[in-house]
Amino acid sequence: MNLILKNILPFILCVFYFFSITNAFALEKNEQKKSIFWQVIDLKGKKHYLFGTIHTDDNRVSNFNSVVLDKLKEIDIFVMETDEILDRSILHIDSKIYDSYLTKQELEKIYLLADFHTMSRDNILSMKPWLLAVIFDSPRPITPFNQDNLLKSKAEDFLKITQGLESPKEHFKVLDSFTIDEQMTLLKAVLKKDLKQKEKNYELLIKAYLSFDVEKILDVDSRVTKSFISQSIWEKIELNLLVKRNKIFAQRIMELIDGNRLFIAIGASHLGGKTGLLKQFQDAGFLLNPMEALD
Repeated sequence: MNLILKNILPFILCVFYFFSITNAFALEKNEQKKSIFWQVIDLKGKKHYLFGTIHTDDNRVSNFNSVVLDKLKEIDIFVMETDEILDRSILHIDSKIYDSYLTKQELEKIYLLADFHTMSRDNILSMKPWLLAVIFDSPRPITPFNQDNLLKSKAEDFLKITQGLESPKEHFKVLDSFTIDEQMTLLKAVLKKDLKQKEKNYELLIKAYLSFDVEKILDVDSRVTKSFISQSIWEKIELNLLVKRNKIFAQRIMELIDGNRLFIAIGASHLGGKTGLLKQFQDAGFLLNPMEALD
């Protein structure tokens, strides 16, 4: 149970002085480049690195290019989305609430999925509905070896400082902004999905990720999520989990850049789009150079 809770958190930067003609040409050219790994050069010429992650332990996304490891050695701080959770009580809820929302069949499905994910049946209903929805939507058990944690482990091997862009309290406050009704709606939608559906969606996301096209990743991620929830809930997810957090992430990265060389590992869906980190860094006058991420 503790391993599962620890590893769902990973569950999305920086450049050169703005020579108007040269830099504009570079940005226009890089708009056509496809990469999940970027060198980001800030206005003082200091180099940072942005890696768009996917929160899975799939072998297809775990073989990092040697350049990634080399750049980890060069930086001062390794930055992730969220700090490690210490107070697990913020994930809990009164288990009796499930009796008011779920049928006996749905409760039994929860127990079966708990078994599949090697979670204890004894306290499974003490976890918040949104958390169960996140865990149960995965077609495979969650392990400690997801891509984010592998990068963090490498950074720690190189004795780098590691920190999150948001605290667990901040992160879960966003998820807790969904009403219990909305959380239960999400959970019920996940419970209706069979393993075949989950595997199909998972493969769509992996395929999009391995295209190294951050716009495609964002599009597929959005379409997969919207396929089983209402438009109103999707709009709330998009606003609270992507748009607002992208702005906060960019602001905090800008603060960390002063005096530090960063390696930012963040969900790839936070890179693309009009409010994505790549666009925000371009608007700040940073120079972005695509790099090889995986072998």
